[in-house]
Amino acid sequence: MQWVIGGILVASIAWVMFEVVRWWRVRQRKPSPSLPQSAAPFGLDLTVKTLERRCDALQHLLDEHARQLQQILDRLQRLEQQATTAPPVSSSSPVEPLAASPEYVEPMVLARRGLDAPAIAARCGITLGEAELLVAMARGDRGNTP
Repeated sequence: MQWVIGGILVASIAWVMFEVVRWWRVRQRKPSPSLPQSAAPFGLDLTVKTLERRCDALQHLLDEHARQLQQILDRLQRLEQQATTAPPVSSSSPVEPLAASPEYVEPMVLARRGLDAPAIAARCGITLGEAELLVAMARGDRGNTP
């Protein structure tokens, strides 16, 4: 019986030593590269080609945006030239565009006749602020505070 127990003990110690040596060898190994050496240049070439295509697409977009920006700047310059060279538009009344609105035709007529803002607001159903604005416009006040 002692020989059986001794044999089991020796076999257990041998097995433990084998596992320790195997573990030590695994720790001593260097990590292998993720790509095999033959596949590494292909992977790099693929990455470079992909990046080149992306750069070309971005360059195309950048060129398109630059072209659109130049068109906008040209148009802005033409509009500025037209604004500086065009003769000033003289209008008989500064409120003509507002009088074209059907809602404000009657209040504007009343303001031109000299009615005050509260009376115009009450008669036409507009707010007091709108009536005051119409009265000021009918008088020709531009930027003057009442």
